[in-house]
Amino acid sequence: MSRFLVLLGVWWFAMSARAEKIVFATYDDIPPKVYREGTELKGTYIEIIREICKRMNVEPVFETYPWPRAEVMTETGKVDALFPPFMTDERKKVYYFTEEPVTYTRNMAFALKKRKVKVTGLEDFKKLTVGVNDRYSYGPVFDAFKKKLRLDHSTTQEMLVKKLSASDVKRVDVVIASEEAFWFLVKRMGYKDVFEQVYVVSENPSYVVFSKAAGKSHQQMAERFNKTLVQFKKEGGVKRINDKYLK
Repeated sequence: MSRFLVLLGVWWFAMSARAEKIVFATYDDIPPKVYREGTELKGTYIEIIREICKRMNVEPVFETYPWPRAEVMTETGKVDALFPPFMTDERKKVYYFTEEPVTYTRNMAFALKKRKVKVTGLEDFKKLTVGVNDRYSYGPVFDAFKKKLRLDHSTTQEMLVKKLSASDVKRVDVVIASEEAFWFLVKRMGYKDVFEQVYVVSENPSYVVFSKAAGKSHQQMAERFNKTLVQFKKEGGVKRINDKYLK
């Protein structure tokens, strides 16, 4: 009998420990939200989620995939949560969204200060060569409009920055990029007071979402996460982490 109780205790402890983990899926090349330095996963979202999970008394486990697979893993309940998607009607069918977004993602047009580029509306882009990242959506309005533009294609944010900074030959007049990603890379690459923001292309809240396929308990998980996130924001925690990476 005592041996049975010991085994039962071990099983209960193992199940409790297992229940104290949340497995998050993401893509590991969206700095400063998520990126790798060597084998270490870093970024604003990594630090924010770790702090929130600490306050929730759960252990975060991060798994990285190409973005389409990360979405499938969450939609099918193979992982608990996903970050950092935008909200859409289709996603609301398969994910529990927190009420509070973690951050807002602004896609901006950037130019060299010395070129004094002026953009007051989308039509102004027709006169320019516009650098874009082939792997990135800038929102439905600009994604549809860019078909009318003279585009220069890149596959990474770093390529966009290098093309815009080129002084020997003008590759692009402006590049379109996530505001925080652009300034983060500019800081890392050592540029100072060279670029400016000339137009807001789109602005969207980005979230941590939880899998509906994983069960009703994940709705409660989303609610707990949301409550803790709201409190952390009130204390200035999210701003402190963002400033650490961007200033």
